[in-house]
Amino acid sequence: MKVTICGAGNAAQTLIALLAADHTAIVTVYAPLADEAERLRQAMQPDGVCAMFPDGSRFCGHAATVTADAREAGEGVELVLLALPAFAHETVLRTLAPHLPERAWIAALPARGGFDLLAQEVLGGRRQPGMAASHVICGLQTLPWACRIRKWGVVVDVLGAKRAVDIAVWPAPYAEEAAARLSTLIHAPLTLIDNFLALTLANTGQIIHPGIMYGLFHRWNGALFSANEVPLFYGGVDGETAEVLAAMSAEVLAVRDAVAQEAPHLDLSSVVDVQTWLLDAYAEQIEDKRSLQAAFTSNRAYAGLTAPVTQVSDGAFAPAFTSRYLAEDVPYSLLVTRGIAALAGVETPVIDRVICWAQKKLNRQYLISGRVAGRDIAASHAPQRFGIDTLAQLAARSGEWIL
Repeated sequence: MKVTICGAGNAAQTLIALLAADHTAIVTVYAPLADEAERLRQAMQPDGVCAMFPDGSRFCGHAATVTADAREAGEGVELVLLALPAFAHETVLRTLAPHLPERAWIAALPARGGFDLLAQEVLGGRRQPGMAASHVICGLQTLPWACRIRKWGVVVDVLGAKRAVDIAVWPAPYAEEAAARLSTLIHAPLTLIDNFLALTLANTGQIIHPGIMYGLFHRWNGALFSANEVPLFYGGVDGETAEVLAAMSAEVLAVRDAVAQEAPHLDLSSVVDVQTWLLDAYAEQIEDKRSLQAAFTSNRAYAGLTAPVTQVSDGAFAPAFTSRYLAEDVPYSLLVTRGIAALAGVETPVIDRVICWAQKKLNRQYLISGRVAGRDIAASHAPQRFGIDTLAQLAARSGEWIL
């Protein structure tokens, strides 16, 4: 299978190793950002990129082509894997779209919130009954692994693998085939779910990443950290932060229930609370399951991972508020759910608190006086950006993508 991996970060380099290791795929890497394509070409060793797993297993694979040219990346491709931050999805899709063969599969790892709405807009995914779909669209709820590059273009460490990851696929006739094929290619168990709206609401990254950033830094007074003082990210979840995460999760479930009332034909059973998801995803790696806080701090897959920081002077670090934990997970995840909550008439005070704090740190405007109406909505995946004004409209749009 001819596969194009879009991106050159942690997930993309893990995918290079997994897909090319057993020669089941001819791998092209499309890395249009900055000089990533040239850097990757120069860095890769004869064995390619090696992904190292906690059990000692390793997968090494070499990309056949590394390019920054969209035409070369799209030529004859059967499967496109978007291993990119969500803010890059639209640009890359619009650039690649003219060069993609019909029926090419496009999968986002992960899809984040509202990926189907973006795909409909960019790729013309909406259709009338009886019309053939031009592409197969897939979205994963989250990355199947926690992974970090050890040596750029050479070695990536897979710190832990989730037991299973949800995947939504459209159109329905391709769903089982696409889920099974992707599962084999990326060496990860995938669970097929009913629709993309469930994928949006079940996205636990929207809770975990902004919620922990808020918990760690909402009282930050500007004091810099030494290298040894940078707080643990998941391991830094205290009781207060766990309460914030639990409250955000409860608000997401309230949104789920409101959508279910409006659209009972949509199966939203995959949308569960954050503690249930965490214990299921990392069942063998969490040592203390008694509380949400303990589940985070005793998760071996998260061990040692520190909060994102920026070096501001020699040996001094400040919180990186523009890291993907806010810059990606707010406008392309949490804000999407907040937009759905607005359509459903569901109050979300804790989510609002986190978004309002985050938008100040990002110098963005998403909420104004409790309304999803900020100047930066157009650069988000909130349903309001796509002209959706009612929950019935959203449910109808999602129904077009039902399994």
